[in-house]
Amino acid sequence: MAKSVLAELLRFIAANEQLPRTLQRYSGHDRDTLGKLIDAAADRIEEAEKAREAAAPGGSKGIKVRKQTDVEKAAARSAAELDEAMDLSKAERDQRRRERAAQAEREAAQAAAAEAEEREKRTRLFTDGAARGNPGPAGAGAVIVSPEGHIVAKVGKFLGESTNNVAEYMGLILGLRRAKAMGIKELEVFADSELLVKQLAGDYAVKAEHLKPLHDEAQALLKGFSWIQVRHIPREENAQADAMSNRAIDERL
Repeated sequence: MAKSVLAELLRFIAANEQLPRTLQRYSGHDRDTLGKLIDAAADRIEEAEKAREAAAPGGSKGIKVRKQTDVEKAAARSAAELDEAMDLSKAERDQRRRERAAQAEREAAQAAAAEAEEREKRTRLFTDGAARGNPGPAGAGAVIVSPEGHIVAKVGKFLGESTNNVAEYMGLILGLRRAKAMGIKELEVFADSELLVKQLAGDYAVKAEHLKPLHDEAQALLKGFSWIQVRHIPREENAQADAMSNRAIDERL
């Protein structure tokens, strides 16, 4: 029996071609697996051709009706099996993607829980400033809260005629000075002034000349702690420090 040209072609591809595009398209399979699938298709084609020759040994002639040949059927079966394998691979890849996404969510939740737990172990500083009239009578305030949630220090200072931004910086500076004097090494700072927080982070430039010395002093104080983080919070979450800054104005502290 003459060798099948199609089968030989498939075996040559299986043995010699690297199939980079096929590997890229079906990333769930490696080169060796693809080669085995192509070899299996070649085997099916040879089996089909042998069966056809056995059914017509003398090359009998007669009326021919065009229908799908055994070779075509074998090729179709091989294609279907390959598609099924690829589909299974895609399903597996989708499942792995879902598993990785779920794992990432779990890790993010664990990280958030760990961060919250660490936060509970650290002392918190709430700072604020107020200026009635802006500029006008101004005061700065700060409140230090222990990891257990107890207020351990309150500080306020009347600033005379000043602006709200100056008062905000002074509230931070007063709070950092007190925390340092208390020997606190790790501190989480909260302020409701977005300008102050963004300038300390370097997101906003300090354009006002009268704020630059206060910004520099605040940065120097921040560097004196082994761990520190400054966060922006809504005004309603900063009630204690706000009360201290207004008390400083009312009582001329």
